[in-house]
Amino acid sequence: MALNDGPDRYYYGAGDIFGVLRALQTERSLVNVQFDDGAQLYNTMVLDANLQERYFLIDEVTPRDGHRKIDQRAKFSIRASIHGIKVHAKDLVSARTLNNADGIYYQIPFPAKMLYMQRREAFRAYVPGSMKTTARFSSEEREESLFGRILNMSATGIRIGFPGEVFPEFGALEKFNALIDIHAQDTSLDCQLEIIYFQYSKERNQTLCGCRFIDLPRGSQQIVNRFVTFVQREELV
Repeated sequence: MALNDGPDRYYYGAGDIFGVLRALQTERSLVNVQFDDGAQLYNTMVLDANLQERYFLIDEVTPRDGHRKIDQRAKFSIRASIHGIKVHAKDLVSARTLNNADGIYYQIPFPAKMLYMQRREAFRAYVPGSMKTTARFSSEEREESLFGRILNMSATGIRIGFPGEVFPEFGALEKFNALIDIHAQDTSLDCQLEIIYFQYSKERNQTLCGCRFIDLPRGSQQIVNRFVTFVQREELV
């Protein structure tokens, strides 16, 4: 059941809440965690949702000092977005901490209600040039690799700028192997990307390109999440 509250809606029914959680899982949306006792933001992702038993699983939070709080049953809230539409749930407490070969995760009972905000607001971390976050794109269809700078990053993709005009121009949904150098955290990300859109800016003499991550493994997704969190914090400093 959903009740309207101005432009937003509250979901109270388990089926509606399950639908939102499943969408967060499918879209691999970045989820912000905030504990009731502080302003510190942590990041995680929804790994699974169980309608019958009314719980969902979230990945280990980053930074890792949040693990102790969840393990001690500290109360927290979550915020995320699905296709730019924000969702929010509060008064959450972990029921169980689980561990397997992939790492730590938590079992969380469904919230009593979930706020589904109608206003669209996509979450992206805008990466300053000073962080020198670069990428090399390569594919079997192209003779030469492409080198560009990451302009923003989210849990599901990147926006990148390539110097000059790219020839041959990108094809619709063209796929690349990419190596992203994240100098600010002394790490790199080896992944596959799919071109969503591209545009040549004559004013900047730059080809701007939006890309979607393809089937990121959990470890790679955690690298993305940690970097997005890092950039977000740097903006607040």
